Amino acid sequence: MTTPAGNPASGSAPASATTTAPASQTTTPPQRVLQPGIVSPNIVQPQSRTALSSDTLRVTAKDSAAADSANSADAFKTTVKYQAKDSTIYAADGQTVELFGDASVIYGDISLKADYIRLNYLTNEVYARGRFDSTQNKLIGRPVFQDGEGKYDSKEIRYNFKSKKGKIQGVITQQGEGNIRGQNVKKDDEDNLYIGKAIYTTCNLATPHFHINASKLKVIHNKQVVAGPFNLVINQIPLPLGLPFGFFPFPKRKEIGVSGILMPQYGEEPNGRGYYLRDGGYYWAVNENLGLQFKGQIYSRGSWGVGVSSAYNKRYTYSGGVNLQFARNRTGDPVDVTPARNDFSFTWSHTPVPRGRGSFSANVNVSSNSYNQINAYTGTNAYISNVAGSSVQYSRTLGQYARAGANLRVNQQFGQLDPVTNRRVNGKTDVSSDFNFGLNQIAPFALRGGSGRWYESFRFGLDVSGSITVNNTIRTQVDTSGLGFPVITRLAATNPVKRAQDSADRAIALRTGQILQDPTLILFNRDNLGKLWENRLVQARYSIPITLPNIKLLRYINVTPGFSLQGNIYTKKLNYVYVPGRNGARDSVRADTAKGFFPSYNFAVNASVNTRFYGTYQIRGKRIDAIRHTVAPSISFSYVPDFTNPAFGQFAVIEGPPGSQINNLPLYRRTLSVFRGLNGTGSSGTSTQAAFVSFGIVNQLEMRVRTRNDSTGNDFKKVPIFDNISLNGSYNFLAPEYKLSPITVSANTQIFKNISFNFSSTFDPYAQVAYGGTGVYELETYTNTSSTFTPTPLTYSPAILRVIDYTGQQYARVNRFAYTEGQGIARLTNLQAYLSARFAPKQSQKPKTSNNATDATMKAINNNPELYVDFNIPWSFNVSYTFGLNKLTPEVSQVLQALTLTGDLSLTPKWKITISTGYDFQFKSPTLTTIGINRDLHCWEMAFNWTPYSGSNIRSGNYSFDLRARSSILQELKLSRRRSFYDTGGFYGR
Repeated sequence: MTTPAGNPASGSAPASATTTAPASQTTTPPQRVLQPGIVSPNIVQPQSRTALSSDTLRVTAKDSAAADSANSADAFKTTVKYQAKDSTIYAADGQTVELFGDASVIYGDISLKADYIRLNYLTNEVYARGRFDSTQNKLIGRPVFQDGEGKYDSKEIRYNFKSKKGKIQGVITQQGEGNIRGQNVKKDDEDNLYIGKAIYTTCNLATPHFHINASKLKVIHNKQVVAGPFNLVINQIPLPLGLPFGFFPFPKRKEIGVSGILMPQYGEEPNGRGYYLRDGGYYWAVNENLGLQFKGQIYSRGSWGVGVSSAYNKRYTYSGGVNLQFARNRTGDPVDVTPARNDFSFTWSHTPVPRGRGSFSANVNVSSNSYNQINAYTGTNAYISNVAGSSVQYSRTLGQYARAGANLRVNQQFGQLDPVTNRRVNGKTDVSSDFNFGLNQIAPFALRGGSGRWYESFRFGLDVSGSITVNNTIRTQVDTSGLGFPVITRLAATNPVKRAQDSADRAIALRTGQILQDPTLILFNRDNLGKLWENRLVQARYSIPITLPNIKLLRYINVTPGFSLQGNIYTKKLNYVYVPGRNGARDSVRADTAKGFFPSYNFAVNASVNTRFYGTYQIRGKRIDAIRHTVAPSISFSYVPDFTNPAFGQFAVIEGPPGSQINNLPLYRRTLSVFRGLNGTGSSGTSTQAAFVSFGIVNQLEMRVRTRNDSTGNDFKKVPIFDNISLNGSYNFLAPEYKLSPITVSANTQIFKNISFNFSSTFDPYAQVAYGGTGVYELETYTNTSSTFTPTPLTYSPAILRVIDYTGQQYARVNRFAYTEGQGIARLTNLQAYLSARFAPKQSQKPKTSNNATDATMKAINNNPELYVDFNIPWSFNVSYTFGLNKLTPEVSQVLQALTLTGDLSLTPKWKITISTGYDFQFKSPTLTTIGINRDLHCWEMAFNWTPYSGSNIRSGNYSFDLRARSSILQELKLSRRRSFYDTGGFYGR
């Protein structure tokens, strides 16, 4: 038997050797040589060295019972697995096993790897250490101990399996985003570590760039670190910066965030509340799905505020957040007599992941009138916003064919700013409850299995929706704006009579007038519930979508007929009665309100025809084989009847007495909606009759190109020349004027995979003519029996259509084709063109993703790529050209023309320069320009951003410098400097 050098000679044997004494020889008990890998907790261990019989393998029952360690309180509770690459040595007493060379021991959730491991069954201890390699001049085979989630790299370790306590020398352990190193470490049975002469850092180098040096440090349950007095060390240089104690959390990575203290911001605000400390508090990551944030704010002049917000997220199910804020605002100025006020804000968003039959979502935003205006730091958009909207929705499918849903909406209009109290007043609030029910389209004539008959594709469905709206705008009179004549109701008119002109009616020579009444605003409170409910608006709508069978003509032409039917259901209706004037008073119309169930309807019929054909031009070149042109024309017809005709029951015609006429029409002839203003609807009585023919054509050009590595001559690929070139328009046969719609032409394509081009334009087929300085032009009008337009030429001022150029000349669009005025087939009115290109190395065309990033982090990066720097891309360059033309008159055009450049360059793997600039050809000046320099400092990052020009007449700029630790738990460990400057020099000169 040989003994390895440097190891005890008391009964050692190679791991692969098995030795026994001769049967006739009396000697000490033989060593029980076990196969490396498994030791049972029931190992029979000799209790004495007395001589055995010649059968060395036999053990008496007495000895066996005495040696059964499973009955001992100190016995291992589970199987111990061990192995070693070099050798395994067993002590003569059977209590100790020594493992040499790449040794490992596994005991339940505990694993230990080292160059040398000693396992003691008697004391339930394991000891491990590394070995100094003189050739490499370093310690190799360092012990790596892992107990559940805790992992420790050390020089030497001693651990007791029973007490779960241990001592570690020279430990290195990763805890969250940081790692801890210490000379002397004690581990207790609750997984707490007590470390002396410790350092804490988020740098993973052997010699970290920076660390926190603490004389004592405690790691609690692998969740947080509590440090005694410590100071900051940068690049091995101790700094006189430190604290008497420190707290560093490092729980597992969570989508919901990490618990910790939120450091407040400080400064002075312009709203008169003075200096502040705000947004400080505590963030509590309750669990993997819920996080709570508690914040507060205090101002030097007496204002204060508190708030709580939560974010929740359950993967593949839902996500959302709730935010409740309260602020007590006062200026503290003895001259200001404005009383202190309470402001609040409540927001809630809930977004489900579509799954199952039911879906619930919410987007709630409710606040006091002046909350955003006072709390300006919530953002510019919130500060200037005068409205807020909220909605809560629920939808559910009912079996295979039915569905239902409900929606609660609240819309706020904060009102105008009172200059005396400096807060918004006269705010309006609408509360609406919507509902909907629908039946999915069914095919009543389809046979089981389908026979392919044309009538089997006939389908129809049903959609019903409605709402009940309550608002604090109380009107005691019917809304009569735009009627063009006085209207009285059974309710007393208490407000003054105002003159108004019917802007929707071009016959302004008609004598008009109307009664207007300002609405009354009341508060949303318990006392006004009766008035609010009485003022409610009830609306209901229905539609019956119908799909008619497709028809195939001549194999290649598709004909798709269609029919739509929809309508409204009302609970109020107006009955108009003409009232002649007496004793010099004007004639008027009385509108009586009737309550009940009043359905209305409208319908339209349509049909579309489309086909597709191809043309190929054979080239047979070395690379280009052929060019194919695809043409897809389409034409559709739709008809909508004139629902202003009284025969449909939705409008009424009011006429004055005989003999009172202007231009052969009754004086007060009007076509009025019987549902006007009562149910949230309104109509000017203009004819809705239309017969449209819509046309369009889509073109596509592509090449068939032989691949470069083709050796057979038969390997081709398609390369697009133009993905889309389209032309669209329509013609309304029943329109009184301007029958032909503007023509739109658009195109887009992708060139060489990294260049994209988009183009769109609009052409007006009607002329635009100039008229004299009087502002009057003789326009041709038309006759329509159901409207109020006169059949003879009418002199009027076209205020809505008027355009004045820089010479003072006025222009108007007229109902004559452009070619009749020498303006070509059609006038170009709008043109947009956009060309962009991106250049980068081939391996960097697609951004790399990291498995360490959470879904929330990746979403933020994808939504705001300009805020992040990717050091994996050595360089990238983006250029875009934008051209826009809005032709107002033949002499006046609005032109937008700009070139934008963005790019970045990695000077080294750690240095990157970014730039964003451009040039506005119209203003002949640069656009917003920014230059950035970024340095990857391993565990730190440096960013310098300079904005030399902001792209305005007032030249303004700023720069910022930030040096910060990259770890999120040390986000407040940073150095920042920002400066802004501006002058009126700009690039224009003065």
